[in-house]
Amino acid sequence: MVTHMASSRMTTAFWGFTFLGFIVYVGLGFIFTNVYEDNISSSNWAPPHKMPNRKFSGTRGEEICDVKRNFTFVKVHKAGGTTATCIFQRFGYEHNLTFVLPMNIKSDVGWPNFFKREDFIPSADGTFNVLVDHTVYHRKLLDHIMPHDTVYIAILRHPLAQLRSVFNWYSLTRKFAGLKGVDPVTSFLKDPEKYQIPHVTRSKAPHTLTKNFMAYDLGFPPGLFDDRPSVDEFVQKIAREIDLVLILEHFSESLVLLRRMMCWKLKDILYNVSPKNLKKYRKPTTENASLVEAHRRWSNVDYLLYDHFNATLWQKIQDEDDDFHQEVRHFENVLQSMTTYCTKAIVKVKKKLVTRRNRAAHKKVANVTLVSTWEVNEAAGKQTIPRTAWHDQFDIDPHLCLKLKMEWQDWEFVLKKKHVHKPMVKNGSDTVRSTIQYTRLKILEQTLLSNVFNITLGQNV
Repeated sequence: MVTHMASSRMTTAFWGFTFLGFIVYVGLGFIFTNVYEDNISSSNWAPPHKMPNRKFSGTRGEEICDVKRNFTFVKVHKAGGTTATCIFQRFGYEHNLTFVLPMNIKSDVGWPNFFKREDFIPSADGTFNVLVDHTVYHRKLLDHIMPHDTVYIAILRHPLAQLRSVFNWYSLTRKFAGLKGVDPVTSFLKDPEKYQIPHVTRSKAPHTLTKNFMAYDLGFPPGLFDDRPSVDEFVQKIAREIDLVLILEHFSESLVLLRRMMCWKLKDILYNVSPKNLKKYRKPTTENASLVEAHRRWSNVDYLLYDHFNATLWQKIQDEDDDFHQEVRHFENVLQSMTTYCTKAIVKVKKKLVTRRNRAAHKKVANVTLVSTWEVNEAAGKQTIPRTAWHDQFDIDPHLCLKLKMEWQDWEFVLKKKHVHKPMVKNGSDTVRSTIQYTRLKILEQTLLSNVFNITLGQNV
């Protein structure tokens, strides 16, 4: 009897453990299968699929948020703003948004002064979704033309790195006579007023290129640079009014944070990793601490802004889920993979350009020159990025590679042409028509305009 009961208990335990093992086996199999399918590489682990950037109608417990399509980007000079602008221009184009577009051939809406109505092209219904071109930040003016739910974004760069870029871009070594040594920035910062004051006096500009240039773009008046209470109040004002300040030195983290805040897809923040508006120059690998302090004394407001918003960025990141840094690494892996694919998807080719001139009334002379243009390689197929915890599966194709390669001038042209056909009033002023007709392309040419954007060069407005 006792032997029988013991045997019965052993049999029950055996089947119990067998059943439990089966459940564990199936569960582990299900988990590992999902982990494998949810990653771009089986070696990269990602948390369970939750898609924090999408809006779901189901009841599976996913986070719900709405895609934000109204936004203003305060484009700070020489701080990586053009790269960010191209991201925003592509997003706006893909989502059929209406841009505040400059009434000139530059990327300025009123800058270096506060903008006025005459500085931008009117829209068909008087409303706008996006502003990304250079403008001096003035919240009341912007609120007057932008929707009430507009998200405000800006970008900053370490002030000394920004100054070096300014020196290079604006050829200040040539304009500031008397700079000595192998490093003109070091020479300048030994006595900055000696060089800056005569230059500003001659140019009659409302801003200075070398002193608190980023603060000026954000709306701080140069006359108050030395008024510390006004500076502190200004930093707090920008902190209240700007929803996110990107930091160029932490661009990947900034973009992933932007993606989450805006409820965009990871595909929306892809960009061409080659710098935009590039003029190559020699940069030091490390900066001398005394040089940084000298610059901090000279460009005090820029440093207070940078220090505040760099710390703010990391505080925002700390408030994110534990998987934030995993998403950043995944985003960088996708960028690297996409860059390799795009080198095959769009290729540079030499084409013959034939121009004819009349040397005499009876004779025409043909000039043949070779020009480099970009072509879409349809044979490259597409690259599929598998579903992960942060996005659904999506494809990268040659047309996307072209859009990522485009410069702001190309996007400005395409957006102005699209702006016209929303439609805008066709009998607009001559200024509007000439602005829209003006062509200054960097990447695009007629074949690409026709095949990708259905635009014809020289078409009438």
